[in-house]
Amino acid sequence: MKTEYALLKDVYGYNDARIAEWALLAALDPKLENEVWNLAEPYDPQPPLRWPSTITAVDRVCKGFYGMTVISATKGTGKTMLARSSAIEAAASGKWQVVLFLAEDDYDGWRDGFNIYLNEYEHARECLQYLHVEQVGRNQTPDSLSLATLHRIDWSLDRPVLIVIDSINSVVNLSSGSYLHLLKDWGIWCMLARRLSRGRVSFMLTSEANRSGNAKGEGLPYWADVHLKMRKLTDRVVEIDLDKTRRTGGEGPLGKHKRAVGRGRFLTEDELYGERPLRVVGGNEDWDERGEEF
Repeated sequence: MKTEYALLKDVYGYNDARIAEWALLAALDPKLENEVWNLAEPYDPQPPLRWPSTITAVDRVCKGFYGMTVISATKGTGKTMLARSSAIEAAASGKWQVVLFLAEDDYDGWRDGFNIYLNEYEHARECLQYLHVEQVGRNQTPDSLSLATLHRIDWSLDRPVLIVIDSINSVVNLSSGSYLHLLKDWGIWCMLARRLSRGRVSFMLTSEANRSGNAKGEGLPYWADVHLKMRKLTDRVVEIDLDKTRRTGGEGPLGKHKRAVGRGRFLTEDELYGERPLRVVGGNEDWDERGEEF
């Protein structure tokens, strides 16, 4: 007996976008039935569907972010910059349709960073066809964000869907009800939709870090396929740790990176000083204070 995913893909001819649509809605069902796997059936291995993280070390060891990716960061670390740059690259690749939900930054602040990135990387302009951005209002739910996604995506395209939420904590805080209960509902919805679709709908969530450095609420890292932790050391320098990768190796410290706002990326010392002369882009210096130690 074929799994429901296989029926949708092979029997009914659903493309990746239609499978993402089905999974988003199926994951909302309050009583989702068990699915029995027939291990005697032939298995066609499917590597995880990935998109660029924009962090060289992550792209090297994991070949990018995938599945349900959670970015846990302390205050002022630059998690919005990372989520924005990664979302732009996913859309610019032409392999993903991306819907980005913003719950913190305003239009001008976000567009400033967006324009800096597009001015710095010519290929990033290709994102405009597949990147959709919405500012989150009050009392949004997984149901309402599912519907918002359905209205943004071209379901005739055979491309998977990436949903970016920045940040999941602010989305929950904009709602009424128990914080931990609502956060669990969001996390379970993301995990189930990703699982049911086998990554045809994937998620990138930014989260505030608690005192231990994990995502607030603690559950998100357990449900995640990739958990990246960032800790602020100085105004410009962060320490990055690949805490978890479900299907790839490479877990462990990735070292110190500088938040190069003028390039829209986190860069190592070698990348900053060995790649090319630093310059001013859009009024933002590439932080060449060499007296500030890594």
